[in-house]
Amino acid sequence: MESPSPRPPRSGLAAIALATVAGVISAPSANAQVFLDVYARAQPVITNMVEAYGGADTITAINTVHFKENNTIFQRYQSRRLGPPFDTVPTTTELAYDKATGNFYAAFGGQFPVRQIVNGEESIQIDLTRMVSFPPPAPIDPNTHFIHRVVPALLAARIYQRAQNVTWAGQSRINDRTHDVLSVAWDNGQVYMVHVDSETGLIRRYDILFPDFVVGDALAESYFEDYKDIEGIPTPQRRWQRMAGQKTFDAKLVEISYNGDVSGMFELPADVPAIDPAPPPEQKLRELAEGVWIGNGPYQNLYVDMGEYLVSVDAGGGTAAIEGELGQLDELTGGKPLKYSVITHHHSDHTNGVDALAATGSTLLADASIHNYLAGIVRDRHFAGANTTHAAPAEPRLTALKEKQVIEDGDRRIEIYRVPNAHAEDYYVVYLPAEKILYGADVFNFPPTGPIPPANENFVTFWQNFVPLGLQVETVANAHGRLGTWDELEARARTQVAAN
Repeated sequence: MESPSPRPPRSGLAAIALATVAGVISAPSANAQVFLDVYARAQPVITNMVEAYGGADTITAINTVHFKENNTIFQRYQSRRLGPPFDTVPTTTELAYDKATGNFYAAFGGQFPVRQIVNGEESIQIDLTRMVSFPPPAPIDPNTHFIHRVVPALLAARIYQRAQNVTWAGQSRINDRTHDVLSVAWDNGQVYMVHVDSETGLIRRYDILFPDFVVGDALAESYFEDYKDIEGIPTPQRRWQRMAGQKTFDAKLVEISYNGDVSGMFELPADVPAIDPAPPPEQKLRELAEGVWIGNGPYQNLYVDMGEYLVSVDAGGGTAAIEGELGQLDELTGGKPLKYSVITHHHSDHTNGVDALAATGSTLLADASIHNYLAGIVRDRHFAGANTTHAAPAEPRLTALKEKQVIEDGDRRIEIYRVPNAHAEDYYVVYLPAEKILYGADVFNFPPTGPIPPANENFVTFWQNFVPLGLQVETVANAHGRLGTWDELEARARTQVAAN
């Protein structure tokens, strides 16, 4: 029996890998052949893509990029009313990147303007509302930051440089055109499905899987459109995004340059006062008063001991976080049941743990307008990941909140007030009159460190509806940020009056 003819030689890691396989077995198994086939089928797609962007020498020689965009953000489940349609917010983006040094500059406009600069080992974030600087809580990683995901030529270069780890995942149709889909593993472990036009070789779209607060496992789709030649490199003039099937972002390119001098953009400002960074959260409940606890982290839910049972306020942080807090409460209270759970408003970051509350049998107290939305999260949200924590689907108990509602048992009294504002129309605060504690979410956040920002539209519209309630407040607690005082709340209100 004659030996099979040798395969044509391959270069690089692929040759080593295939030579190793050939030395162990004379012919690949059926499963191994599947992998080899999808790997092999990806390579001409990559070659076509690289040529479309000007060739390997062109895209690998891109060392710096600087661009500006005008953006529209569609506030998916962050609008004043439960959408869609969602409120839109105009904003701007400016990015600069130096591949050789890893230096990075990002500036985002809009309601909360901020800059982040990475210069060598130093990283700084600038809050442009308060004009203070501090070390960023999550410094940008040059290997994973999104400059590669918004400039297709850089994305093509990264795919080309790791071609041995890219496989073909099938074909798709976009605008009646056939696209080859490449499966690309990113540095952070996330898998990108990159859609390459089979004829032109241009990247038209990429998808990533993400855990959506509302529906569970979902796709984030990013599209590139209106390509034009910029300095010999095809560059899209528009990019837009859809999450879980709903449009969330639309950007139009203002200007872009490749391989220019961007060194001045990474200079750390000396004229912006530095403040201490936020202390790391301990993920442990803190006692505000006897039998009253608040979380300690990015999302701080409130818990109140009513004597025979517990009441919770808000559902932020997700299923696992709330289950952890409920476990702490079991130890603190001897296992008292959770009877009521107040939802301050519909925004997805404040409802993403509602399934954990419903699983206890607690009655969810929320504005009537969001009952179906909450029930859908509890019953229908699905995560397939084996490492994803989620409560079993349940039929939630839901009760509509009134303009004012009281929960009273023994010596403890909780008052709940609807205070509509520009942030959310279904917005409620919780007040403990004996303890003089006010709890709310978002509209009167106190930053962890540094000065309090001036009043914005959300705060002003809240304040106008809140002050007539005449509540006697001493401690101000929030779902985000540090604890504050009534005097600080009044001081923030005066900044708006002074500005006018």
